[in-house]
Amino acid sequence: MDLRQIVITPQRVVAFTATAILIYVFWKGPERFYYEAFGTWIISPVIYVRILPVPFNQWLLSGIRNFPLLPAVLCMAPLLMLLVSLALAMYSIWQKSLLHAFISLGLTTIVFSVYHWVQPLGITLIRY
Repeated sequence: MDLRQIVITPQRVVAFTATAILIYVFWKGPERFYYEAFGTWIISPVIYVRILPVPFNQWLLSGIRNFPLLPAVLCMAPLLMLLVSLALAMYSIWQKSLLHAFISLGLTTIVFSVYHWVQPLGITLIRY
């Protein structure tokens, strides 16, 4: 039997993904993560406008002005990515597919990495 098949399994990759999310949430603090993530998620269309270079941010602003559903679509993108990641994680365990487990890990990593990178531009919880 191959050592890779013993060490790297879809169940372990999915468990690693879930554990990494929990570690990140507890590293930030559950309450702080909740308020900052929700606040940053709500104002994310404004953050996207701030981080895009000059011609693209103007296009996004005009798109937001002309298509009122665009901010809702922009807010739904990370949630849809996490839902697809969850579905792929369950599918990978069900079908014993290592590829789908790694795709799920990649999607989750993208969502949380982008959140961690743009979070200072969003809502920050300050306690006195």
